Amino acid sequence: MGWKKTLWELISKLQEIFNNRELAAGIWIIILFLFSIFSKEFRKFYKKIFPILLKKNIIIAFLIFIVYYCIAIRILFILGFWELNLLKDSIFWFLFSEIPLLFSVISKGKDKYFFLKILRESMAFAVVVDFILNVWSFNFFIELLIVPIVIIITAFSAYSGRKKEFANVKKFCDYVFMFYGITVIITVGVHLLTDMNDIINIRSLKELLFPIFILIFNLPLMYGFSLYNIYEQIFAIMDKNKFTKKIAIIKFAKASITKAYAARTDSSIILSLKETDDTILKNNLINLKSKLKLKIGDNYMKRSNFYIITSLLFFIVFTVILGLSIENILNLSFIYEYKDLIDYLSGFGMLFSVFSFVYSIGLKMKKNEDLSLVKKYALFNFFYLINRQYKTLEEFPSFEKPDILFSNYIQIAYELIEECASNTELLENLLKSYEWDSVRKLQNSLYKLRASIGIEEKEFEEFNSEKFLSYYYIKKDKSPKNGDWNLFESNIETSINEYIESIKNVYNEFRKYINYKEY
Repeated sequence: MGWKKTLWELISKLQEIFNNRELAAGIWIIILFLFSIFSKEFRKFYKKIFPILLKKNIIIAFLIFIVYYCIAIRILFILGFWELNLLKDSIFWFLFSEIPLLFSVISKGKDKYFFLKILRESMAFAVVVDFILNVWSFNFFIELLIVPIVIIITAFSAYSGRKKEFANVKKFCDYVFMFYGITVIITVGVHLLTDMNDIINIRSLKELLFPIFILIFNLPLMYGFSLYNIYEQIFAIMDKNKFTKKIAIIKFAKASITKAYAARTDSSIILSLKETDDTILKNNLINLKSKLKLKIGDNYMKRSNFYIITSLLFFIVFTVILGLSIENILNLSFIYEYKDLIDYLSGFGMLFSVFSFVYSIGLKMKKNEDLSLVKKYALFNFFYLINRQYKTLEEFPSFEKPDILFSNYIQIAYELIEECASNTELLENLLKSYEWDSVRKLQNSLYKLRASIGIEEKEFEEFNSEKFLSYYYIKKDKSPKNGDWNLFESNIETSINEYIESIKNVYNEFRKYINYKEY
């Protein structure tokens, strides 16, 4: 009986720090980790992953990140925000948010828009809702039962969502999640009405704001890691005269991640990195610089953004000056004589900053409307094809019916290949960096689909549904096979699924430009 009492005491102490959901998740993580140690397949995985994690560059990067994270927390502590009861949140945020975010930033951080998107997501209303839903949890043993059930149902839902024959399983999983969600919302609602003080207090506010503050502190380091990663990719391509070429690249991009990524993806720059003559690289960098300056998508809003930032900065400066007691800080009599004038100018400056900010916002909205109209009309056919393809997407593509694949996907895909090829410069010029990146991913999926099908654009003009059906079965018969598996069919299925995902991403990216009435 003594071990039971000790166990309950331990659980009670842990419940003072962690809620029941966190405890249940932690216990299952420990159980799965212990199970994996005795699993032969997992041991093989650990043997592969640990040498990668123990590489010198990875260790140095983690040490820098940990030190920087601790410095950020120390600054918050000095400012009076961080306190000991945020230790749990600090550790959890670092392990389950900061580290995955760091890897995501290094692999996907290619322009300033990516980092702005991270900030917007961290300050979104959904974050507040998620925080409120996680304030309370069920009984410990109920949570211990719920955690594995949720994981299993999530896995079933993800797997069944890819197979047409498991559509009913997917629906059942969706209903279970809906029931669970409603139950959690009702439980939280009851607690909000009965125990409002548990959430509306300084401690809860700090727990909500901590991730936002720590993310703002850590973004410069993440930006630096991402920039360094792109530079390393560029330097790895170089064969000769590495030092002079590195200097040329650094002078061109400096601290701009957009310029560095542009140099990394520009074909002429990549080819000139392998050339012996440095002047070729320098000339290509000059051409790329001019090309980036002419990009409407990235440059059209620069002036209005500059006005907005400047207005905010001036407002902050004038507010600080007006709020300070100059005679107490500087204790200089000649400054005290001009205090009324300084207060008057500061007040006028604040008022002017507010009007300037309002004007800048209006200017940005006007310029954004103008640019949106230009994009809609200049890229009308591209948006039309994206919208047309999106409307024909099926929940489960008819891979067993090549004629339907032809009419629903392949025919439109070849039209998109031609549209992108003929308007590449226009797309690159009008679109912002992140928009153009999504189009490039679409182009890659289109080229893979064309390679899987094996029909060139000029030849495809002669194809109709019947001719494609005949072509499809001839290719299928000639393709290598193993039982029910066929290489040609497998490649078609893989490339179409990738193409569908690209279409969804591009559609969601350009939804604001697509006018349904016109299409």
